[in-house]
Amino acid sequence: MNGSWQSRFTFDDILGDSAALRHVIVLARRAAEGGYPTLLVGESGTGKELLAHAIHHASVNRDGPFVAINCGALSGELAVAELCGYEPGSFTGADRRTHTGFLDAARHGTLFLDELQDMGPRPQSVLLRFLETGDFVRVGGTAPVQARTRVLAALNVGVDEVERRGLVRSDLLYRLNCLTIDIPPLRERREDIRPIAEKCLLEELHFLGEVDEGLWEALARCPYAWPGNARGLRNVLLKAILASSHERLTAEDLPSLLWDQPAGRPPAGEAADGDGRQARRTEDVRALQAVLRASDHNVSEAARRLGVHRSTIYRKLARR
Repeated sequence: MNGSWQSRFTFDDILGDSAALRHVIVLARRAAEGGYPTLLVGESGTGKELLAHAIHHASVNRDGPFVAINCGALSGELAVAELCGYEPGSFTGADRRTHTGFLDAARHGTLFLDELQDMGPRPQSVLLRFLETGDFVRVGGTAPVQARTRVLAALNVGVDEVERRGLVRSDLLYRLNCLTIDIPPLRERREDIRPIAEKCLLEELHFLGEVDEGLWEALARCPYAWPGNARGLRNVLLKAILASSHERLTAEDLPSLLWDQPAGRPPAGEAADGDGRQARRTEDVRALQAVLRASDHNVSEAARRLGVHRSTIYRKLARR
């Protein structure tokens, strides 16, 4: 089994004790026990993939592979070949041997379809047949291939919105929608901010200083709507670290944007439309540039501070 196709998180890694989150965990454990297709619905950064890992780890398939794919990458001409694999010589440039796809890789395990609303029509048709029959046909092949695989899928917009906009065919949604788990955004469970932030400071941002109690109070009471959810929280903490002149974070180190944005849901469609993605990309680049300045423009040092590879920094800067 490919080492990368393994679950990395369990239910113990899901932080928070709000009533809303506890309800999510109850449903997720039920999904793990049942083994049926499940939809995870939530805004970007609410932890859909983390929950999918945990469901797999608690299921009877825990010893099998956990294969996570971004459905936006399955919308091109080779989408079906990536999903199903292909036979030798089935198209120009194909390998001279049988090439297995994601459905093969997830055999006896879990296939996690992230951002399902971005999947193209052709792979949706293939996926529907797979859910109905348990088999698929490789590109260039004729014989069906059987694969017992548990399927989880994630949407960053609600099911009603997906149906209204025709992003996912209704019969595929019906097959996947045995159980739907709606993950509430961070602004609706503010009591979960502190445990998530504490882990982020220590494990992701490697901050070893002290945190003033006033900072936690400020994060809890500010009217910020937390676009990006956990990712947005990480950016806020990073800004605070860079703004601090000492080894103790205080409320004064927090960015003013926490009080500039009214509470409530971000503008409709922000999580899915191009303007929202561009705004988040711009915010990421600004934060990255701040880290570079703090590292004297040493890319290796900036990568170490952010816990990413140098190539990630170069790629983000190239997208400006």
